[in-house]
Amino acid sequence: MTTEFGTGQATGDSGDAAAMDAIRGAMADISASEPDFCQIFCSPAYDYDAVLWGARSVVGSDTEIVGCSSSGEFTETGSGNGTVTVGVVSSDSMRFFSSISTELSADPERCLFEAVHDLPASGDPAVDGYPHRTIINLHDGMAGIGNKVTRLTEQYLDDEETPVVGGSAGDDLQLQQTHVFRNDRVETDAVVLTLIAAEDALPVTVNHGHEPISEAMTVTRAEGSTVYELDGRPAFEAWRDAIREDAMETYDIDVDELEAGSEDLVMLLGRYELGIESEPESDADGLASRIKTFIESKLISTTGYNIRWPGHTTDTEGPLDFAVTVSEGTEVVVTHSNKSDQVYAVRNAANNAVNELRGGSVAGGFVYDCACRAMILGEDFDDAVDTIHSAIDAPFAGFETYGEVCSADEDYTGYHNTSSVILLFPE
Repeated sequence: MTTEFGTGQATGDSGDAAAMDAIRGAMADISASEPDFCQIFCSPAYDYDAVLWGARSVVGSDTEIVGCSSSGEFTETGSGNGTVTVGVVSSDSMRFFSSISTELSADPERCLFEAVHDLPASGDPAVDGYPHRTIINLHDGMAGIGNKVTRLTEQYLDDEETPVVGGSAGDDLQLQQTHVFRNDRVETDAVVLTLIAAEDALPVTVNHGHEPISEAMTVTRAEGSTVYELDGRPAFEAWRDAIREDAMETYDIDVDELEAGSEDLVMLLGRYELGIESEPESDADGLASRIKTFIESKLISTTGYNIRWPGHTTDTEGPLDFAVTVSEGTEVVVTHSNKSDQVYAVRNAANNAVNELRGGSVAGGFVYDCACRAMILGEDFDDAVDTIHSAIDAPFAGFETYGEVCSADEDYTGYHNTSSVILLFPE
């Protein structure tokens, strides 16, 4: 055995029963009696404590278990809602360690510092012989600080080359409360980190399907996740003007007739999201300056866009409301994406991940994919799942997030919306 990967998905009358069915399905694909690692993506339809109890009863006492609540789950066999979905890994070339920390919203610096430093550092005897490190970051999707969570994780790691992947937990689009899990603990307003220490590097990729349709604009007034002005104009007005022609040509929608809370407004907010070209260097931790120095030293071209979803906007006047903080001084463009663009982006992410193996075989993988993509694709979401499967030809488990984490691509910062993040495990 080198590395084996199995997936399972189940529903049931109770969380423990659904988890046990899902785990048994995943375990059928591996030869080990106990996997080394299990990641669970779970609908809020289930009692999370029962889910963890059911999972533990099948995997055994030594398996590292992490996971989170979700807004849709999928494996290589297709997507589902209201499920318990799992991926299990058994490997003699990797070691897995996890940590959990709470009070994320009140004190993100302490929370992330604690979570990172509860993991083995480089040089720790526990990871001796496993030189390649990858971090999975799962955190509260309602905190609205996914970009800061990602930056702090990167800052507190002792190796800035360690990729960080993962996502913001969901709650079936109820937008009320999300949860993360570690072994027997279920917490909200928290972060769970997993350190994967491996003999070989793990492929990590990210991609979105949006293209710019406007000139660059500057966020001139914002507070938290609410943007009030773009280039000194009411933000909604500036966004509406930018999409007017394209929305009429593509969807036959007159944006001047949009009604607050209408289906057309919700749809357009998901198709015409903002792409961040650059963010101001005003963070107290100094990370932006460090990134800028690194970019300049490597002569990296920063041509990618980080996508931000304004889907919390409910009115057709005034501000745009986002799922994550957008700072004053941020340079943005309005972007557009349709169904075919989204599937194409997923295909690229999967192919790029496979290419990183340079001909090596894939044991399996985890996919962190945005709930916004699911809203764009609707009943065609399985087209994206099939595309991933055709590219990697191996089992995978994933969930629909409230934001995606991937720091491995130097064309982007580490936090994303409406993007696909793929983490593969070589055999």
